[in-house]
Amino acid sequence: MNRNVQLFIDCDPGIDDLMALVYAAAHPRVDIVGAVASGGNVSTETVARNLRGVLHLAGVPEVPWALGAKDPLGQRLTTTEETHGLFGTGYAQLPLQAEPTNRGMGEGAQLWVDMANTYPGELDAVVLGPCTNLALALDLDPELPSKLRSLYIMGGALNHTGNTMPTTEWNIHTDPEAAYKVFETFSQPGLKCYPVLCPLDQTEKNEMTPELRARLCAGEAPVLKALDNALQFYMEFHESDGLGFIAHVHDPFVTALAVNDSLRTKGESEVLMLGESTATTIDVELDGRLTRGQTVADWRRRWNREHNARVLTSADTEEFFQHYIDTVRKAFAL
Repeated sequence: MNRNVQLFIDCDPGIDDLMALVYAAAHPRVDIVGAVASGGNVSTETVARNLRGVLHLAGVPEVPWALGAKDPLGQRLTTTEETHGLFGTGYAQLPLQAEPTNRGMGEGAQLWVDMANTYPGELDAVVLGPCTNLALALDLDPELPSKLRSLYIMGGALNHTGNTMPTTEWNIHTDPEAAYKVFETFSQPGLKCYPVLCPLDQTEKNEMTPELRARLCAGEAPVLKALDNALQFYMEFHESDGLGFIAHVHDPFVTALAVNDSLRTKGESEVLMLGESTATTIDVELDGRLTRGQTVADWRRRWNREHNARVLTSADTEEFFQHYIDTVRKAFAL
């Protein structure tokens, strides 16, 4: 068994996605075996340029990557430039960011299938944007859930206010049909791998402060300067939204959680316990006039359905930030 984490990343960079990709590239025990650019924070083509740019900046341009679908399953794509900037990376500029990808739309689902078959039982996957391309991959290969080692999804707001509509989180809100399909597919009995849903209830606890940002970004290293410029925009947005001069960095936390959990299950002893999860049943509202896109957990088994997920119920933010800063600076600080 490969002792490193074979990590597959589906993302929509996006500032906190950028942070997640940098962390994965920096971690000495992570092999990024593939990545999909899913439209979400900005358009699919723009997201793909950012993904390519981060991989080049972080020194891993050889990672296989693909463009996802142009639009979500059941609606047109809406984007959030006010949160992440016109090009999705705030004030940061990335290599090749202005150059077209010249890749075909919709190839991301096939890359999911290809990597799951290349690393059967060994693939640890994280979805940091909408679930669109994972849902499409499940159409291509209904046996995909049995081939994954783990799956972590950043999304949802359960016992928490939404960050998009009153009850909805952005990733699920962007493509609720895709999220619904994912949880429905993982409802089949006998699976060894169930999604770990990481909702706003826990991920919003990860607040990047000016002090933490200064510790992370000190120096002139290109990767750190890019993070600093991106975070400046992100923190300005949060301040304009009434949250203070901070930034909720959901995606790097979820990625670090997935990596450390995977290393622990591989028998490694010197890894972090960044959070705990609880088994439950998850469903997604598709028809509510006020609640379309809401993620619902059946904590008390009222539906009388089998569990189809685990939900992150605690997050050690102090440990996470120390780990993130140490990992990234060790790899990239000059």
